[in-house]
Order: sequence, then structure tokens, then C-alpha cells
Amino acid sequence: MDDRDRINLLIEELGLEQVRDTNVSRLTRSEIRRLNVACQLLLDMAVLILDQPTKEMDIFDTFFLVEYLRNWASTGRVVIMSLHPPTYEIFAMLTKVVLISAGRTMFSGYRRDMLPYFASIDYPCPAFKNPSDYYLDLVTLDDLSAAAMLESSGRIEALAGVFAGAQSPPEPPPPVPLPAPLHRPNALLQAFALTEKSLLYTQMTTLSNVITRVIIAAVMSLITGTVFWDLPATDAKLTQNDRIGFHYSVMCLSAWPLLLWLSAREASSMRHYVERDVAVGLYSRTVFILFDQFLELWSAVLTWLAYLVPSYAMSGLYPQSPGSLDGFYIYLGYMLLYLISIQMLCRAMVFLVPMEKTSSVISGVVLLLTTMVNGVMLHQQDLPSYSRWLEYISPSRWTLPEILQRELSEIALRSSISKEIRCTNKQRPYQDIIVQSPCPPPNGTQVLSNYEYLRSDNIWEWNQQSFLIALAVFYAVFALVAIIAFVLDCTKYVKSKERKSLKGHKVTVNTP
Repeated sequence: MDDRDRINLLIEELGLEQVRDTNVSRLTRSEIRRLNVACQLLLDMAVLILDQPTKEMDIFDTFFLVEYLRNWASTGRVVIMSLHPPTYEIFAMLTKVVLISAGRTMFSGYRRDMLPYFASIDYPCPAFKNPSDYYLDLVTLDDLSAAAMLESSGRIEALAGVFAGAQSPPEPPPPVPLPAPLHRPNALLQAFALTEKSLLYTQMTTLSNVITRVIIAAVMSLITGTVFWDLPATDAKLTQNDRIGFHYSVMCLSAWPLLLWLSAREASSMRHYVERDVAVGLYSRTVFILFDQFLELWSAVLTWLAYLVPSYAMSGLYPQSPGSLDGFYIYLGYMLLYLISIQMLCRAMVFLVPMEKTSSVISGVVLLLTTMVNGVMLHQQDLPSYSRWLEYISPSRWTLPEILQRELSEIALRSSISKEIRCTNKQRPYQDIIVQSPCPPPNGTQVLSNYEYLRSDNIWEWNQQSFLIALAVFYAVFALVAIIAFVLDCTKYVKSKERKSLKGHKVTVNTP
């Protein structure tokens, strides 16, 4: 029987056939418990240990699951599980029982010997009383008062001493062959499993997330494009600085909803399921983070294209040379590299900082600091001396001058601004002679000089491609930080969630 047949058999036997195609988040608590048990049974282990498998299940589902595990154990396997005080019918289905209190064993043996044993030491179970409830109350510390605590602790010590004295050392069991070791899949098989999971099992969720991201990106792009509609016509003289305002909005303002969605929301929402899969050994942390970084890169490209194309087309800045759209493609390439780089910074913070909201705030502060030195909010000469070093690590400070240098060149201005708009007074009469007045394009170099965006002003830019290298290094550094932080589990995600789940609960020695 291959794995697929075993999966189908477990689904049928555990009553999950009707919800085979249902998302796990929509299953009932009972169905989720049975699904968890099925995942463990699929490993075909000789010894199965379950911690409260019937928690939050009703009596009928509990009876069904315990009966199934009992039949499964009858095939030569061992099932060890902790239970809330079961009903008498479920108690009668158990083979052996271990009763523990304060770290001491009160009873350990066959279930049929439990009642006679306690009756022999003057603690018989009353008639019409569930033995599970009665004996659990018998060995529970009573902290309602000092006298009750003293009496219950003395009773527990006495019961533990009686049982320890009545038991002889157990005989060594006969030698049995150990179960075959569990072989971990190699990195290629793990990557293939993650690919199959993304393309098949979580296809609808993945597709819906991508569609939602694209819609949000397109909406933000249309809003930005509407505000900055046809800039060559509305700012033909370069006196309103609308071009700089447009690029600042696209790079530093409108991108925030997408950055929060791509980094904080998605990276944190998947964390619970990833940590669970890593804990059971389905794949390693290294393989997952490398696969996730690769997959996120392609989905981010699609999202950012939906964010960039409409707004830039509506702004009318793309015709930078006669009869060519090279400026449009170059703009998309520059902006994609910039947006993916700052997105990687946000994702690295999610893996580096324990709390998702805190990581978003830290990412926002870091990007705000790098935005303040790009020359738009504050002029370079108004920046204090101690903040000058931020210019060397600000992605927007690298990218914004390069884009504006192409758009404010003489050829680009002649191509984007029509002659009718550029030349308002084309002819002037001089003594019956009509003279054609010169009509040069506006001075884009002066605009760049006003903001200190000329390449000669930036000592780190040796050529046109140096800022691309800087963005690539920026992306690589934070991608490496994200990988190392996730592999080393810098956020201590599992422990923090366990502490959060225990917050407000009183933990005693008798807590199941």
C-alpha cells in the first residue's frame, strides 16, 4: 500500500471523507483533532504518544477516536495518551492507567486492577461514581485553605508511599527489534514538496493572496496617477516640481500599504504553520526560507508591476526619446529593484523582531530616516552634520536622482512636452517682419542642481550603474539577514507563543 492509499484509508476511517476538500481553517475542532491524529498515524510508528487528543471534543467524537486508537493499538502498537477525566465508558476501553500527582505515581497498572487496588487501601470508589473523576479528585492538591492543603498533601504522600512499597522492581522486557529509523528527505525532495504544496494544496490561497495584492497595487497606482495626471502638460515650465512630487509619492508614500501587506501580514500569518511543519520534520528551516525568498521574489515583481505601470502611464513621463519607449522600461527596472530592496528590509525585520507590529514600526522608522535625506522633505543643506551618513544607505537617495536625470534631460523634455505647450508666443512682429522666436525646452539641469541631484554632487556615484550595484548590495544584505534570522529563530517564535498561551493561567503540579 503506497502513501496515497494509506492517506485515503485514514481519511475514510477517521470520518473525514466529507471534508476532504475543505480548508483546514474551516474544520471543526473535532475534525482538526482527528486530522492531527491521522497525520501522526501516517508515520506508522511503533509507539504513538498523544497529549490530550480529545480536548474540546464532545462525548461522541471522543468515544469514536478512543475506540479507533484502541483498535489501531491492537495491531501490535502502543498508544500513550493523556486524557481529561473520561466517562466510565471511555475509561473501560483503556488497557493500562497511570495516575500521577505532584510528580509521584499514585497508581500504574492494568485498568481492571485500579478499583480493587484502591479498595484494598481503604479508598473504594463510591457506587454510581465515575472512577476517573473520583480518583483524580482524590490525588489533587486542595489549595482552598491551609488545612485543606495540608490534608491533601499528606494524603498524596501516603498514597505515593503505599504504591511505591507495594510494587516490586519490574522484570526486564524481552528483547524486541527496534523500529526502522525515520529517514529525512534531502533538500531537493523538500524543495519539491514545498513547490507541490504551493502549486496544488494551497493553490487557491496563494492565488487569492496574489490577486488581492495586485488589486491593492493597481488601486494605489490609479489614485497616484489621477493626482499626477499628464505632468508634461500641467507642469511644462518645471516650476511646480510635480515630477519630483510624483516620484516621491510612488517611492515613499503610496507603497506603504503594499509593504505592510507583503512583509508584516503575509510573513507573520504563515509563521505558525511553518513552525509546526518544521517541528515535525517535514522540511528544514534553511530549505523553507530559501524557497520562500525565491517564490516571494517573483510574486513581488508581479505586484510591483501592477503598482508602477498605471501611474507612470497616466503621468505622461514615459516618452523620453522620439519614437521609443526605452525610458518606460528603464523606469520599471529601476523602480522594481528599489521596491524589492525596501520590501526585503521589511521582511528581514519580521524575522528579526519577535512581535509583528513592532517589526512594522521599526521598518517604518528606518525607511522614514532614509526618506528624510533624499532631498525632497529636507534640502541637503538643511540636514544636520550628524545625519549625513544616512545618504550613503538611503535607497531613495540613490534612485531618485537617476530617474530624474533621465526625465529632465533635454531630449526627454523635448519629447514629452509638445511644442504648442512649450512655446506660448511663437511669433513676434518686428517692422512688418515676422520673426520666429527661439523656443528651447525648460532647464532641467537647473532643477537637478536645486535639489543637488547632479551626479557631480554625489561622491559615491562614479558612473550611471553604480546605484544599481548599491541597490543590489542593499537587497543582498537584508536577504542574508532574513535568512540567518529565520534559520537561527532569532524571534524565538515557538517559545513566545507558548508563553503567550500560558499568560493568565495558573500552572500547578497537577495541571494536565
